[in-house]
Amino acid sequence: MNLHVGLGLFTGQVPPGDARSVADEYEDILALAGVAEEIGFDSFWVSEHHGAADSYLPSLTVMLAAVAAVTKRLLLGTAVVLGPFQHPLRFAEDCAVVDQLSRGRLIIGIGSGWRQEEFNAFGIPLAERAGRTTELVKICRAAWEQERFSFQGRYFSYDNVRVTPKPFAHLKLMLGGRAPAALARAGRLADGYMGTPQNRIAEFRADVGAFDAAARGAGRVAERLSVGFHVNAWVSPDGAIPESVRTAMWHQIGTYMAWHAAEESGNPSSPLPPIDDGVVRARTFAGTPDDVVRQARPWVEEFGQRELHVIVRLHYPGMRRQDAERAMRLFAADVIPALKRLAGGTLPSRSGDDA
Repeated sequence: MNLHVGLGLFTGQVPPGDARSVADEYEDILALAGVAEEIGFDSFWVSEHHGAADSYLPSLTVMLAAVAAVTKRLLLGTAVVLGPFQHPLRFAEDCAVVDQLSRGRLIIGIGSGWRQEEFNAFGIPLAERAGRTTELVKICRAAWEQERFSFQGRYFSYDNVRVTPKPFAHLKLMLGGRAPAALARAGRLADGYMGTPQNRIAEFRADVGAFDAAARGAGRVAERLSVGFHVNAWVSPDGAIPESVRTAMWHQIGTYMAWHAAEESGNPSSPLPPIDDGVVRARTFAGTPDDVVRQARPWVEEFGQRELHVIVRLHYPGMRRQDAERAMRLFAADVIPALKRLAGGTLPSRSGDDA
């Protein structure tokens, strides 16, 4: 079985009123990337949103270029880039540069977006998100794999253009989304599927099943395609979640809840809801190392027959670096080895591992 245990999502969020600056947060991200590599995580993942009051990270390739410069082994991933907001040629170039900087360690996860406020900011109709994402994937593939290419689509057209440099290695593309059309698109076009199951294994099983069915329908071998998911986590010797961590977790969870409320109400300034401990626990692999292994075990056993990316968040908006690092070190020491034993082994090194 092939298991990657990743760290993320890193989002660059600084809650309003926090004494720390965005520069401080970015410094922490780079420092924690170095720690993650040192202690045995396999990958490091970032996520994108725009125009957020807490400065949610908008520029993923820029951040991963910086992470590439302070690491040598970690796979570097996006979960996810918002496809409709990317210029295909510029994005293909940026990804190729990061892949060269990292010597082949980049994984690109792409999603279609959903926040109306972001689509308004970019002047793109929400109804175009699926088509623009599909064209982005097709154009990037051609740009990375062909010396020159032409493309004629609804949103983008190119005639005999060349993108250089090419990526250092085959640049893996994973697609996200839970709608039937998104799962079908991922199965047809992507190297893998990136899910956001919120700890409900039955939902993830159904999504992977739809992804696999679409892949087989397109004549592909589904079992050769990777799957991944990201999940909130917390680990401590006594299983407790400190109050400061609980507050930071709620900023992450509550921000998404407020955004969804804003979508429904049309009020972009919807406040964070009150902390709900039940929601925090339901969406988090949390407790002692043994507790976390027990919660993660069904996922590894069910999906680990193929390349599987399990991405755990151990750093939340407003957290102190030392608190995240403490949890990371315990997770790496006691949880990762147990998950690797469950998976029965790890993947061979990629080309960047020997850099």
